[in-house]
Amino acid sequence: MAQKSILLLSTGGTIAGNVAGNNEHVDAQGFSELLSNVTVMVKDQWNISLKVTANDLKDREGEVVNVDSSNILPLHWELLSDTIHENYDDYDAFVITHGTNTLGYTASALSFVFENINKPVIVTGSQVPIDFPGSDAVMNLDNAIRVAVWPFHPIRGVVTVFGSHIISGTRSKKNTEFDYDAFKSFSTGSLGRIGRIIDINEENLMKHNAYYEKGSEIAFSKESLIVKNHFDMNIASLTEFPGLTNEFLIGLHKHSHIKGVIIRAFGAGDMSEHLHESLQYFQKNKIPVIITTQAPNGNSNFLVNEPGQIISKNKWAIPAFDMSIEAQTTKLAWLIGQKKSYGEMLEIMSNNIKGELNILKERKQ
Repeated sequence: MAQKSILLLSTGGTIAGNVAGNNEHVDAQGFSELLSNVTVMVKDQWNISLKVTANDLKDREGEVVNVDSSNILPLHWELLSDTIHENYDDYDAFVITHGTNTLGYTASALSFVFENINKPVIVTGSQVPIDFPGSDAVMNLDNAIRVAVWPFHPIRGVVTVFGSHIISGTRSKKNTEFDYDAFKSFSTGSLGRIGRIIDINEENLMKHNAYYEKGSEIAFSKESLIVKNHFDMNIASLTEFPGLTNEFLIGLHKHSHIKGVIIRAFGAGDMSEHLHESLQYFQKNKIPVIITTQAPNGNSNFLVNEPGQIISKNKWAIPAFDMSIEAQTTKLAWLIGQKKSYGEMLEIMSNNIKGELNILKERKQ
């Protein structure tokens, strides 16, 4: 019989009871006690003897991290990745319970942090607290465990399991604040679905796994695991609207010393020509600008209309293509945190390194 061990890390959030008017909190040990059914299932169906160790995430002072996910900070991404790194040799997989509001940011951030991880890191949560009627918490926990030890195809890297969806970390997007299927794969196909069985899209999973093999050999031990977990969130992220001024945009840098800019522009990245002065200013001062679209399912590519084509011709900004705002934000902050040069940031932001973007190329008619 195969032996599998999982480290479950709790950060708080709705799944642990952090909702308005509720003073009860379920700690990691409480989660552990609810996993007996999935332990029996993997033993009977997959011949796997499973041991789950559940711990509350702790900060540098040893205090338990129990936060509403709206209060998640890059510090928590560092704590999670450091904890996984420290325990890498002792467990076959890792499961993180997390609030839903910023779960997509955490899944995306950790995807960039772990360069060559060879084990699954599964992020999950719930829409209803674990001790409330109608809670989806136990189902999501069970499903996360099932994906973490699924024996039929290796799964590596960061994956979100929520409701019936299995999603790559950089594609995890909260789609509703109410429904049980709260997360969908942003823009592209998911890694699979989970219900009575696990239905994996093997082509998508192979692509996902391959991103953790690029550039470095996959890590079989703690010593070979490459962890780059420094983020610099000194970023301006804003939505363009008719009448937005160059003075405002340029003032962000002059008065706040921002190191990067994300702009949700019109159409396919068609930022108004009235604002091109600010783009020239940012280019001169080596401040990377990422331009995405306000269209919920759009693609910022600078190919469609003249304002975007002018930006592309002058290389004033980088199109986000189909990156989610979570992936854009964490990737840019991660690159700034790694102290990459302006040129390196432009190049890496335009490259697909963890499945976060697909580059749309113009087809000739």
